[in-house]
Amino acid sequence: MFIKKIEVQGFKSFADRTKILFHPGITAVVGPNGTGKSNIVDAILWGLGGMRLKSVRGDRTEDIIFNGNTKRPPVSLADVVLTLGNEEELVISHRVFRSGESDYRLNGKSVRLKDIQDELWKNSIGEKEYFVIEQGSIGSFVTSKPLEKRALIEEAAGTAYYKDKKRLAQSKLESSEQNLTRLEDIIIEVEKSKNSLYRQALAAARYRRLRERQRELTAHHFYRRMLKLDQGLEDITREIEKALTAEQDLTARVKEGERNIAALRKTLWDEEKSLKEKQERVFSLQTQLSRTESESEREAKRLEYLETARKRSEEDRAELEEEIKAAGAEMDQILARLSELEKSLAEAVQAAEAGRLSWAEASQAVKEEENGLAGLRQLQMTRIQEKTDAHNNLSRLEKELELVARQIDKLLQEKENLHSQESRLEQSLREAESKLAEKLSRQEISQQLLKAAEDKLQTSLSELNSLEEKLAGLKQAAAELSYELQALGKITEAEREMAGQKVLPGALGWFSELVEVPEGEAALFDLFWKEEARAQACLVEDFKKMLPAEIKTNILLLAGRPPQNWPAGILEEAGVLGQLTGRLKARDQLAGHLGRLKEALIVSDLETAIRLWEKYPEFNYISQAGDVLESSGLLRPAEKREGLFTLEQEKRKLQKEIERLEAEQLPLLSSLSSKKEIKEAAEAEIARLKKDISDRERELYDLEHEKKFAAAELEKIITGLTVIEREEFIQAQEKEGLTGKKFEASFRLEKAELELKNIEEEIRSKEDRLKSLKEKEQAEGKAYYQLGTDRDLLQEKINSTRSHQKSLEKRLEAIKSKIGQLEIEAFTNDEEKASLNKLIDELKQKAVLSLEEKQKEQVLLEELEQLVQTHQKELEEQETALNDIREREEKAKEERMRLEIRRAEIERDRVNLEETCWQELKKNLIELRQEIESKEKPAEEAPESEEISRALAEEAEPEEAEETAEGKAEEKPKEQKERRREKPQTPPAELADEELSRELEAINEALLRYRAVNLMAEEEYLEQKTRYDFLIQQGQDLKDSIHSSEEAIKKIDEESKTQFLTALQEVNKNFQELFALLFRGGTAEVKLLEPENPLESGVEIVAQPPGKRVQNLTLLSGGEKSLTSLAFLFALFRYKPSPFCILDEVDAALDEANLARFLNLMKAIKHQTQFIIITHNYKTMEVADYIYGTTMEEPNITKVYSVRMERKEALDLAQNDRQPAGEDLPEEVPPEEK
Repeated sequence: MFIKKIEVQGFKSFADRTKILFHPGITAVVGPNGTGKSNIVDAILWGLGGMRLKSVRGDRTEDIIFNGNTKRPPVSLADVVLTLGNEEELVISHRVFRSGESDYRLNGKSVRLKDIQDELWKNSIGEKEYFVIEQGSIGSFVTSKPLEKRALIEEAAGTAYYKDKKRLAQSKLESSEQNLTRLEDIIIEVEKSKNSLYRQALAAARYRRLRERQRELTAHHFYRRMLKLDQGLEDITREIEKALTAEQDLTARVKEGERNIAALRKTLWDEEKSLKEKQERVFSLQTQLSRTESESEREAKRLEYLETARKRSEEDRAELEEEIKAAGAEMDQILARLSELEKSLAEAVQAAEAGRLSWAEASQAVKEEENGLAGLRQLQMTRIQEKTDAHNNLSRLEKELELVARQIDKLLQEKENLHSQESRLEQSLREAESKLAEKLSRQEISQQLLKAAEDKLQTSLSELNSLEEKLAGLKQAAAELSYELQALGKITEAEREMAGQKVLPGALGWFSELVEVPEGEAALFDLFWKEEARAQACLVEDFKKMLPAEIKTNILLLAGRPPQNWPAGILEEAGVLGQLTGRLKARDQLAGHLGRLKEALIVSDLETAIRLWEKYPEFNYISQAGDVLESSGLLRPAEKREGLFTLEQEKRKLQKEIERLEAEQLPLLSSLSSKKEIKEAAEAEIARLKKDISDRERELYDLEHEKKFAAAELEKIITGLTVIEREEFIQAQEKEGLTGKKFEASFRLEKAELELKNIEEEIRSKEDRLKSLKEKEQAEGKAYYQLGTDRDLLQEKINSTRSHQKSLEKRLEAIKSKIGQLEIEAFTNDEEKASLNKLIDELKQKAVLSLEEKQKEQVLLEELEQLVQTHQKELEEQETALNDIREREEKAKEERMRLEIRRAEIERDRVNLEETCWQELKKNLIELRQEIESKEKPAEEAPESEEISRALAEEAEPEEAEETAEGKAEEKPKEQKERRREKPQTPPAELADEELSRELEAINEALLRYRAVNLMAEEEYLEQKTRYDFLIQQGQDLKDSIHSSEEAIKKIDEESKTQFLTALQEVNKNFQELFALLFRGGTAEVKLLEPENPLESGVEIVAQPPGKRVQNLTLLSGGEKSLTSLAFLFALFRYKPSPFCILDEVDAALDEANLARFLNLMKAIKHQTQFIIITHNYKTMEVADYIYGTTMEEPNITKVYSVRMERKEALDLAQNDRQPAGEDLPEEVPPEEK
């Protein structure tokens, strides 16, 4: 497939529509610089699906659209139509607008860019790097990155197609694995939740049955307790009246006895007061006498202490004088010792200095010897390094010789392989031709089936999208209405909470919820019955039965009463619209009980209300505008605030609308489900057909490739044999050179070993002498250290002796000071002894006087005590009698209080019973009595589902329930009776009190073990089970998908590796052959950087022109780089000829000789590849079959001319591209085709 023509309009410098025809062979594009030659290349690339602006030398969309000149305005779009053809024609259109939008068309149909790329892949047209060599980039082939070179070989090998498929498969695999991981986590959580909800549902069913039985037994238990409490209250009231009479008689007798005792106590109190005064006087005298005797004894002891202190002071003075004499003798000894120590210190200092000098001389000798030894060791390390280098060089040469030998063996093996490949290729060619015809017929059938399936899928998708949009709209509308309904509910609750309204047990409900008002008139009811709307409706008979002690909320009492009678003619008055109560629509329980509601007439306006009030002042009036005129004359203006009646009316309307929307969703859901099934079936069929087509395309591509290049393989094999023979000769010469180098390296190694041995002997001699010098140095140092220690010890002794001398001098001064202090204390003690003797005589006289006065007061005190004892005995007798009466009174009071407490306990128990009954049964005792006495059966709860009932019925034997993580019900062995099959239960009325209490207690204990019961568990379990089954199926589908993706990737890797290595080997052979041809010798190689990783390794080129050893390809000249790049490019074309190749001034860096070799190569393969070359070289123009010239008659507008070269003389015509060349040249391209 080659480029047949290109039509360009508005693209870069092609302002007008221009059509350029191309033909097989070589087409040259010539013209001055800047006339738009390269724009033709850019147009071809843009037509082949170029997306990136930089690939066509642009940065913005505006850069590739004609921007006008001084005469022409800019155009709005760029359009390129490229026609490719051989047997079949392929028309590709790429249009871009200034807004950035693009339009792709393939054979006239609008398609995606990917569709175009896939179609080009099928026709062996890959990335532009393979067939387009841009201006100035020919030398970059050899210096490009290894991965970029690999990409070119992959294009030739056809593995780029597999890489795209592998990338898609890996992306799908990764997505599937992530989805599976997330799905498994979800399944684990859902399974836990499902199992938990199943256990909860069973527990809830058992709990519900126990609660029903508990409620029935509790009602009878409360009823019997109520009867007992009422009987006990009557009995205790009679006993309290009897006890109160007895208590009052005893109280009167106690008061009389208390009056007599009070008089006797007053007399006794006066006598005790006098007795206390006498006792205090006697105690005071006794205290004074004791204090005087104590002071006399204390002063006598002080006198004895002073005498003892005087004797002790005299003894201390004698001891201190003896101590002074001993200290003087010790001072003389210290002075003599100090003189001897100072003389010894001078001698020790001289000896230490002599030892230091000897040690320094020995250290200097050791240092000099060590420096000499270090020099020898440095020389030894140098010789060791030389020996190591010689040894390494020898080892390297030996390895190179071994490598050369292996290379020779490898060349022999390759020759054998080439001969075997020759026979194998002939067989492959015959098999490929037969398979190709069969695959082509099957591919055509699959394409037709795929098109039909895609049309069916598109129809299903459009219908499905329409249904989904309609259903989403209904759901959205219902959700919005639900939110609005919830908001109205919260507003209603807030309105009642603001008014402080509470729920009243036994009430019928909120009045505003029990009645319905006409639409549009709710505001009138809100204004007139504002407080009634906030109140709870309650029948007056029920309210009297449960009359509470305190009312905390508004209550609207309802009673039966005929409707209000209106005067004759009032309802026919002008402007009267009707009665307010007549507009109400009440529920059944309120029927006939609204007669006592406040009534009003609805009138048209306020003027009518005032006129009627003047005529009938006993009635209330309300206008349509909301003004209220009451019978009292109070006129209340209209309020715009919404009340409870308005809110309830809005809630009812919203609820009806939600029900309507939900009903409309049901048929849509059914249709949506059926459409999804059709879509899924169509998608599965399309996926299967696409997979078949894709597999067959790969097989067709492989077969075509095998057929096309089988013949070329035979020629490659012969060339390979020639190259191998040349390599064998080169390897033999290299082996001979390496043998000589090995002999020279062995000689150097022996010389280095001999020199190293002499140096080691000299080092050992130096080390022995250094050892003896170090021993002498250590001995001198030890002696110097000992002398220094002796010197320091003498100095320390002198310092210690001088310190002892100073402390002894301080001690003598302290003793002399203490002797002077003792003399002062002796004089003070003598003066104090005289004053103490005088004080002791005075105290003895005072004690004698106090003793006489105390004896007189003692006699009077004894007489008064005798009188008090007599009166106390009389008082005790009267108090004993009174206490007996009081004890009887207290017992009577205690008995009465006990009875009062008992009555209070009974009343409290009845109140508690009332509250408990309401809390547990939502009934008061009156309702409970009526229910039991009338044998009315309470309403039953909703029945259990069939699945839960069956599960409970199948539990023949009890099992311990597992305690779940959510803290659900846990069963114990005692609960075994609860899980057995249901047995008939005795009616509560037939049970004795003890049996009823025992059964109720057992049920309560069982219910306590149900710590938390989820009564919605059954519904939640069914939802979770459905979801769990769906997720399990999804998980299996994902696992199947992952397995198929892994198999596909494995197969792709195997096929890619085989094809790439085959291509690499063939391209390498072609490159070596073409390199030697273009350079007239030299060596070159294409090799993998990481042979162990052929699927990811980069590719590098090694090239050695004749007579050069180049380590880096960047060191080659510009011409050498161009020739090497061309050799590599044509090596690729030999392996896989490209349908066409575009070369932009690739001959600019080639001299005449190299250019001729390049042109010969191009001519050799022009029958396989269409060449379009932009050039300024006349040699290149000579080999061209067709020539196009470009010029710019107007600024920035390219004009194209063409020449067909049928004979050599026609080249002269290229010098004037504005004139036609006779019959051999076409006329100028007409304007409509430009």
